[in-house]
Amino acid sequence: MHLILAKSSGFCFGVDHAVTAAYLCLSDSARKMPTYMLGAITHNESVVSDLLSKGMVLADRVDDILPQSTVLIRAHGISPDIREELISKGCDVIDCTCPYVEKIHRIVRHADRDGKQIIITGAKGHPEVAGICGECRGDVCVISSEEELNGIRFDQKDSILVSQTTFSSEEFEKIRENIKNKIANDQIFDTICSTTVNRQREAHELAAASDYMFVIGSKGSSNTMKLYEICKSHCAKTYLIGDASDLADILTGINLASENVTVGITAGASTPESIIREVIRTMSENEAMANQEPMDINFGDYIDSIPQLRKNATVKGAITSADNEYVYVDVHDKSEGRIPRHEFANDPDFDLDTAIAEHLEIEVYVRSVRNSDMGKEILLSKAHVDFGKYKTQIEDAYENKTPVTVKVTNVVKDGVIATFGGVDIYIHRTQLEMAAVDDLDSYKGKTIQILITQYDPDKRRLRVSGSRRSLLNTQRRAKAEEVWGTIQVGARYDGIVRSLTDFGAFVDIGGVDGLVHVSELSWNRIRHPSEVVSVGQTISVFVKDFDPEKKRISLGYKKPEDDPYHDIEERFPIGSIVHGKVVRMFQFGAFVELEPGLDALCHVSQISNVRLNKPDDVLKEGMEVDARVLEVNNTARRISISIKEVEPIDPETPAEVVEAAPVEVPAEVPAEVIEEAPVAVPAEVPAEVPAKVPAEVPAEVPAEVPAEVPAKVPAEVIEEAPVEIAVQAVEETPAVTQE
Repeated sequence: MHLILAKSSGFCFGVDHAVTAAYLCLSDSARKMPTYMLGAITHNESVVSDLLSKGMVLADRVDDILPQSTVLIRAHGISPDIREELISKGCDVIDCTCPYVEKIHRIVRHADRDGKQIIITGAKGHPEVAGICGECRGDVCVISSEEELNGIRFDQKDSILVSQTTFSSEEFEKIRENIKNKIANDQIFDTICSTTVNRQREAHELAAASDYMFVIGSKGSSNTMKLYEICKSHCAKTYLIGDASDLADILTGINLASENVTVGITAGASTPESIIREVIRTMSENEAMANQEPMDINFGDYIDSIPQLRKNATVKGAITSADNEYVYVDVHDKSEGRIPRHEFANDPDFDLDTAIAEHLEIEVYVRSVRNSDMGKEILLSKAHVDFGKYKTQIEDAYENKTPVTVKVTNVVKDGVIATFGGVDIYIHRTQLEMAAVDDLDSYKGKTIQILITQYDPDKRRLRVSGSRRSLLNTQRRAKAEEVWGTIQVGARYDGIVRSLTDFGAFVDIGGVDGLVHVSELSWNRIRHPSEVVSVGQTISVFVKDFDPEKKRISLGYKKPEDDPYHDIEERFPIGSIVHGKVVRMFQFGAFVELEPGLDALCHVSQISNVRLNKPDDVLKEGMEVDARVLEVNNTARRISISIKEVEPIDPETPAEVVEAAPVEVPAEVPAEVIEEAPVAVPAEVPAEVPAKVPAEVPAEVPAEVPAEVPAKVPAEVIEEAPVEIAVQAVEETPAVTQE
């Protein structure tokens, strides 16, 4: 028989502390009499019976306790109301609440004070859960399975999740996975005792490797029953026993004498060491009797086989779990060691979630081992081991000029701090890029490659500096040689815009910068390259020309197919009707936008049936017009159109005035007629009219025009003055004499 005892077996720290306190209390003659334990001090009948035989009294309710007595509080803890009731009776309270349970009380108490919803994973009615619920005055919900989440309405900002210390770690992980999108991560507290987690994990592994599995503990113990369920699911021949007396019937039905039989033993947190010893002794004697020879096995051998940790040692351990502050590691001790969680943040390649799921084994450094109210505390460090390992790699990279991948973890005044494993590396702001860097905060959390430019191990503290710029320069030189060796006109490259000037954009096409002139960026007229591209943007360019001697490359960006004049002869054939918007006007005509970037010219003579001085006599910018295409020239990049051939736009002037303008003006106009404008012009009009016409024409136009208009008016009059003349104009015009 090969007998294996789980390392985490027997009393946990909380139960051991309570039982020890109970025996010390009984030995104290100065205590108030009688002495009560409020609820069984542990879920083990033999321990409780022994205490009762020595004079301790078991009370299930506060009402059963006499005033002025001594009351022992078990590891499960009690609610604040029960504590106040005991104090009001004048009782001396000896509080043996487990420190892990006290932590849950504090979390729930503060959350309840803030009005948050409390969700507890655990067994309803269990003394520990009842005590935690007693801290709540508001909304509290107790669940024992993932399915029970369906009936809960969550408030993501105002809900928290805690757990009974002996709850199933496997079930808690299922609930946490389900609830993580409903409650903020920092409000999910894994308060399962680390000893419980270890005990359940070891039971799982041991049961899977055993032919027979024995779980020692009471049926009334929550954690014992969970161990039994775990073992039963992985080993069909699993037995629950309270003590060695339960073995008699079991051992008669099975054969443990074979050398190939593996027997696993685990025990609940309420099982004293004496019972475990007795079970092992009974099994050993049973096999010895079957083989007629003694077995070389005892409980002390298992205790002695557990390795002892010492400070400053480097050991191996398996990662088991983590919370917001620590990562817990099984270092083959009855207590788990813990590593500050921030040490893992410095290693960008380490996946903590995967490590926990796979129980990844790592090397750790033992910083300290000490006993406290929480039991044995083992403080470990991963960074200390990593530092020594990565320090050697950094030194090799410095000597061989090989790049290393680092993660930026902090921003300082003139640069950033990056880490390679556990080694901090300083990078000055001028060494991050080829150009100056102003925004250092944007680099925090980024992973970059650098060259180690300084390595000084002789100082009291290791000093390491790095440069990304040096690495980029090295890479650019290698790429530049390749580009100059293969470059040719028309070759296309995907480049990165490095800088912008008024005359163009400089683009890195792989170690070499080329210039895209501002005229090559767009077919439309632009004022600055920033209207088309931006620094850091990746664009596709082609080589227009290059000079290897001067190391100059001229690049093109705009594509022929994007030219708005591309195929205009086909898209706008002569004689077709087009629609557009007036965008610009000059003395000679108006430009009409037919498409974005494509303007056609309508000459001033092609706007109206009337001779216009300038286009804005009848047009306005933004006005939409229809026109006929008169000429299309793709080579000259020109389109001519005519508005008047589709729908002429004439001035808002009566038609009869335009068609029959006066030719002659009367020799004399009576003063009284001049003063009473408008007037009818006499039929006799002199043959000639002075060429000089007043320069100013009033804005006010008379309401009526004389019906009698001479048949002929000199052209220069029509060109230089409006047909209708206001009274004021007549008064200012010199008298006309006949020749």
